[in-house]
Amino acid sequence: MSNGHNMRVFLRVVKWSISLLLCLICGILIWRMCSSGDPEKVKYLMGNEALYQAYDEHGEDLVLQYQNQDTITTAEYNRGYFSITQYVFIPEAKQVQLVFRYNNSTIKNLAKDYGLAEIPDKSEELFDLTLVSVVDNTPDNREDNESTDARTTTRYYPSAATRTETSLYTYYRFVFDDIEVTSDMLYVFADIYYEGDLDYEERPYGTLCLYDDQSEWVTYKLSRTERKMLAKKEDE
Repeated sequence: MSNGHNMRVFLRVVKWSISLLLCLICGILIWRMCSSGDPEKVKYLMGNEALYQAYDEHGEDLVLQYQNQDTITTAEYNRGYFSITQYVFIPEAKQVQLVFRYNNSTIKNLAKDYGLAEIPDKSEELFDLTLVSVVDNTPDNREDNESTDARTTTRYYPSAATRTETSLYTYYRFVFDDIEVTSDMLYVFADIYYEGDLDYEERPYGTLCLYDDQSEWVTYKLSRTERKMLAKKEDE
């Protein structure tokens, strides 16, 4: 067999190997993209009496809005641990809904950060998520906002939740009722604590801002599924 023939066979093998590698990489990327989208169980708004009543009163004029805030924790001690993939303020319902997500590596990091003897099972309820609003007690003087005396904070707890899992992530949809943004409100944060170290007086394990009074609102558009859900309840 000639050297020329051997070289052609070698180049053909290299070509096919590269092609297979590229196909594998593309397949992994497509799988990750498909796996990272919100699952059906948490993708859509969760209906409750407050939301049904607001939709019944306002219909297509119902205001649903959010802001373009950071969606994933980026501090050195929790980079990439937690994300909020979707959230919406619904003023007429005095309600906030959000989708909270963390991946499998977050659970491994949790065990490392807290020195746990073993990695917790994915099925466990590991994290506590609440909302905290910050109100300016002296709205005419923004320069004193760093002073705790000039601010009032209020913590809100979920009124409803649903959970689901994929191979990579754990998801929750949370509903918070009786919360509304007022003219003197500075921020609304989502605070995440480890259930095994739950102390609201201490720094949260993760925090993401949902609202600040300097950012613009973006309109949230109801999906067909959400409209159908709300309209069906309205007709009952």
